[in-house]
Formats: sequence, structure tokens, C-alpha cells
Amino acid sequence: MTKTCPEHGETEELYFGSYDMYQKFATYWSDGKGTHAPNVPIESCACPANCGLCSNHLSHTGLANIIVTNRCDLTCWYCFFYVKKGLEGAYVYEPSMDQVREMVRALKAERPVPGNSLQITGGEPTLRPELPEIVKIIKEEGVDHIQLNTNGINLALNPNLAAELRDAGLSNLYMSFDGVSPKTNPKNHWEAPYTIETCRKANLGVVLVPTVIKSINDHELGGILRFAQRNIDIVRAISYQPVSLTGRMKKQEREKYR
Repeated sequence: MTKTCPEHGETEELYFGSYDMYQKFATYWSDGKGTHAPNVPIESCACPANCGLCSNHLSHTGLANIIVTNRCDLTCWYCFFYVKKGLEGAYVYEPSMDQVREMVRALKAERPVPGNSLQITGGEPTLRPELPEIVKIIKEEGVDHIQLNTNGINLALNPNLAAELRDAGLSNLYMSFDGVSPKTNPKNHWEAPYTIETCRKANLGVVLVPTVIKSINDHELGGILRFAQRNIDIVRAISYQPVSLTGRMKKQEREKYR
């Protein structure tokens, strides 16, 4: 992919490593049903500066994301959200219950396909003590599938939280899990087994989410799969996600980690 920027000039980035694989993936392409009830008029859009759901979107919403906090209890070096731990003195974004309800109603008002699947994300959503109430509000507004994007640490520390979230209407965890060793997964290596166990007791499914980084943890992809197999009663899937390098690194470093 060749990109041109008035400030940085022309740059070239690898978009797909194999043309044959790209062609294979392209056979699954679908534009979806579009958005016929946009909440942003097309004449006011200046993508990506103030873009929302405008009629230029060819796909309907598959999985909506609601950020409930920009705080986090970790400082992962590769995080594309790039929040600072604690955010002391910084701007904290945490929508109120009424704002959450308003966002969910906007999702359900989409046409021709009303949104019916939602991910609660952050930051680290479990830092909000009102999280079960947030889940309950989303469920009350008619969303069938609700998943929680989390590092899982607070669910390990609070064994009752998984059951509280399940009772409120949570469908599953979408839990960060970068490897099967402390070196590849320093963020929650020791806590993850406890999180799995507390979810097992609560009958709350878990999706493992490894952020795949070349030369960092790509050698443990098989180990992650075997971990999931050993916990197949509660692990519903693995979502292998290539790292999102958002421009903070030099080109040579980006190529190294892809």
C-alpha cells in the first residue's frame, strides 16, 4: 500500500504478505446491508475527523463497541488505545448510565439491521464499580449478545464478579491472553487461570484474545491453542489478532514486529 501525506510525503507499507492468500480471503468479502438510518448527515462528515455512522458506510454494524472508561490498571507497550495507568491529572472519559443507554438506543435504531451485538471495552472496564449495572442497561435495551473486553485481572481478584456480570446479562469475556509463559504474557499470566476458574463456576464463557507480535509471542500460538483445548468446557474461541501498530514506531520497527 502506497500512501501520500502532505506532511510526511509518500510511504509504503505491507498490506498483505501473500497475494494468493489475499485472493482467498477476498472471496468472503461482503458489503453487508448498509446503514439507512445514519446518525451523522453526510454533508457534515469529514472522515475520519468527525465521522460517525453516515450513509457512506457500506456495512451494517456487526459488533458495536462502547468505551466505558479510558482508565486502565496496566501499561501494555503495544496498546493502540494508549491510556496511562491511573490517568492522574489527565482527562477521564466515563459515560454516565444515561449516556450508555442513549448509545445503545442509537445502536438498536439502526436500519435496516438493528444492532444486536455489543462489546464493552476501555481502558479496563472492570475498573468501573457500576459495570454490572451497565450490562443490565444494555440487556434491558434489547441487545442479545454482550461481551466484555478485559484483561481479566479483577475477575480473578473478585470471584463473585463473574456471576454478577452473568446474572446482569453478560454473554462472555473477551479476555487478553498473549501467551502461555510469563515472558510472552506478563500482563495476566498468573491471574488468567484464576479468571478461567471463576468463569467456569459462573458458567460464563471466555474468548481468548492474543495480540500476535512477530518475534515476541508468535512461537506460542500453538501453546495458546492447547491451553484452550484443556479448558474447552469454558473457552468458546480464540481470536488471534495481529498487533495494530499505529505509527509511533519507525518503519523498521513496524516491519520487525509484523
